[in-house]
Amino acid sequence: MEDIWLEKLSLIGRAAEAYAAGDLSAVKLRAERLYLGKRYPFVVSAEYPYPLHLFSPRLFAMLVDAASYPEAQEAWEIITARENIIKMIAATEIRRTAAEILGPMFEEKYPPAQDDNIMPRKQMIGYMIKIAMECFGYSSAPGRMQIDTTRKLENPNRRTNYFKSATRYTKITPTGRDMLLDQIGNADLKKHFRAITDLIIAGQTEYQKVYKTAALTSWEAL
Repeated sequence: MEDIWLEKLSLIGRAAEAYAAGDLSAVKLRAERLYLGKRYPFVVSAEYPYPLHLFSPRLFAMLVDAASYPEAQEAWEIITARENIIKMIAATEIRRTAAEILGPMFEEKYPPAQDDNIMPRKQMIGYMIKIAMECFGYSSAPGRMQIDTTRKLENPNRRTNYFKSATRYTKITPTGRDMLLDQIGNADLKKHFRAITDLIIAGQTEYQKVYKTAALTSWEAL
């Protein structure tokens, strides 16, 4: 039995509500502020033309408030790099945490011993990972997983990790989608929620077609 609830999602429900109500002014302003003159990232389709990640007011605040969230733009670019999306999905598929696979990278980028902002930064990165994973069809699983960073005697050079614990994610399946739909009463909202979710599950959003996370690259193509 899948444990999946609307309140665990940060984007898809908000996006469906906005499109169902025709109230897109807020996300339009966010997109223009961040990406004016540029190609919008994380666009679902021609029918859903605004960046999916910007339906999170919290993420938008992080990306525009450099004083409160130092290096937020840089962290978001690292997390949403194609190679790192693939790493996080692969870690999730073997029931590990998405954050764990990026931990060594962030530890090198922001050395904990030199970081006076470490806990807020970890929280920021953790939330950004949640948003990125939802864009690719994953919902947070119950509880947190401990990340073993102990330097064992037989392997004193073992690398530590930026994170000590992190959230695990689970893929939203058609069954999970139906459970989510059962939690929605409004027919128009349900229609948009299903349309967006179905495209994500099928890997057919505009951004998933660009990311090609399941594609293989041969030596000759490199």
